[in-house]
Amino acid sequence: MDDQATIARKKKKAEHDAVYRATHKKESAAYSATYYTTHKKEYAARSAAYHDTHKKEVAARHAAYNATHKKEIAEKRVIYRAAHRKEATAYNAAYHVSHRKEDAIRGAAYRATHRKEINALIAAWRRRHPDKGNAHDAKRRALKKGALIGVTISQLAEIAEIYRRAKEDPKVRCYLCGKLIPLGHRHVDHIQPLSKGGAHRPSNLAVACDKCNVSKSAKLPSEIGLLL
Repeated sequence: MDDQATIARKKKKAEHDAVYRATHKKESAAYSATYYTTHKKEYAARSAAYHDTHKKEVAARHAAYNATHKKEIAEKRVIYRAAHRKEATAYNAAYHVSHRKEDAIRGAAYRATHRKEINALIAAWRRRHPDKGNAHDAKRRALKKGALIGVTISQLAEIAEIYRRAKEDPKVRCYLCGKLIPLGHRHVDHIQPLSKGGAHRPSNLAVACDKCNVSKSAKLPSEIGLLL
């Protein structure tokens, strides 16, 4: 442990260095750049060791910086992606593959709190691309119509009851996670997706929460480990 004299010397040196850096910004920046270039390994090792022993402080500092420099960070990301499109695309794809659940949960949470903005964006996209929007709707209607072939009056009544229950019942559990779903967060899901041959029948319909439904997307039951 340092004695008082050593602590005082260190403090005085730190103050001197701070004053020097403030009055000699260009020289300090040039020196730092040169030092970093010639001592990359040592710098990386020292930085890694510091991060390992000061995780909370580093995380807090990054969070504070991110909160007060949103515009600068966003601009840097745009510039980086423009100059490194291939690397950015490859990184995003790899990240999505290894963080699908986190992405789905984050996406569902964002959609739940930004419905107006998302609906506005979708409406704007449909105005700009009416042909694509109409084609998507037509495909969905065709799939549903095809899945309805052969349905009985009794089955239609059961289907209507499933949708009513999802919309009105006070207590409904998600068939995927088993949690109670609050009103406004319920989806009627085709267990076997229509796009993969699933039927629009009571036996193929179940109520899911928005998070699970978005995560499941158009996957088959076997692809998410669901046993039927």
